[in-house]
Amino acid sequence: MFRVTSPTKMDDRQLNRWIRRVLLLLVVGTIAFVAFYALDRWRPATTPIVDQRLAALEQAVRDKPDDIASRGQLADTYVAKGRFDGALVQYDAIIKSGKEVERATYGRAGAYLGLSRLDDAAKDYQAVADIARGGEMANVDPMLEASYYSLGSIAMKQARPADAIPFLEKALAIKRSDADALYLIGTAYVATGETDKAETVLRAAVAFVPIGWSEPYTALAGGFTKAGKTAMAEWAGAMADLADRKPDLAEPRLLAIAEGDAAVDAAVGLGLLYETKGHTAAAAEWYGRALARSPDNAAARLGMSRVGASATALPALPTPGAPAGGNN
Repeated sequence: MFRVTSPTKMDDRQLNRWIRRVLLLLVVGTIAFVAFYALDRWRPATTPIVDQRLAALEQAVRDKPDDIASRGQLADTYVAKGRFDGALVQYDAIIKSGKEVERATYGRAGAYLGLSRLDDAAKDYQAVADIARGGEMANVDPMLEASYYSLGSIAMKQARPADAIPFLEKALAIKRSDADALYLIGTAYVATGETDKAETVLRAAVAFVPIGWSEPYTALAGGFTKAGKTAMAEWAGAMADLADRKPDLAEPRLLAIAEGDAAVDAAVGLGLLYETKGHTAAAAEWYGRALARSPDNAAARLGMSRVGASATALPALPTPGAPAGGNN
């Protein structure tokens, strides 16, 4: 029969031995528990979703080399990952198959762009345009529009603004609301000295994106400077500041020209500036000043429609030409 010795009958040596055994059991038990806890909660690091998709597509292409859909998705995913050489291999295989040639050629052009092979990209975009422009839906074909835009963009990158203009005109004929194409053709017009045309298209670009996009205003400033329109160049430069979230720089520049040749545009600009600051009453006052001078001004009318109902008591406005004051 198993017998347990009472601690009261142990000598010091036996007691110390028991204490060491208990401590050892506690240490071993703690280690075992920690190890179990860690193993129970450890999970292998998961591969990012895009990598999982890439691996699956690569396997799908290995399993079925003739599966054009999988090969095309693999090529597009390579482009998204910046693996342009791999994408070229897949697009080349699709084009060689004679299936989905237009789409694969368009994709390959993008891969060439990623590798800065501009001439090769231009050849592919032109090939897509040659295919698509004869289609029944050519006048609304987004791939054709994008190809023309890309051809214009490549020409601008290669310092050929005169060559860029016809491509961009064709892109805009398909999608007049393409603000990027409007901006790009505007910069081309500035470069070729056609400043009146530049003003028209660049104003259209900023009408779609009036703040938050400074490049069209910067291009406008360059065009106005070339045309000798100093006040308008100052307005465009101030609006570029506002678009770059620098209202404290834009405000005094706009106030300084609020009674000159750029008065209407400056007033609209100040309306936008105060609107973005949440000063709706001040914004309404400046939109009103613009409309007093130009009743049909679309930007001022639109701005007034946004802030007119919420504008209440008008604060004192800075005097045009004076330093900016309490509306900051």
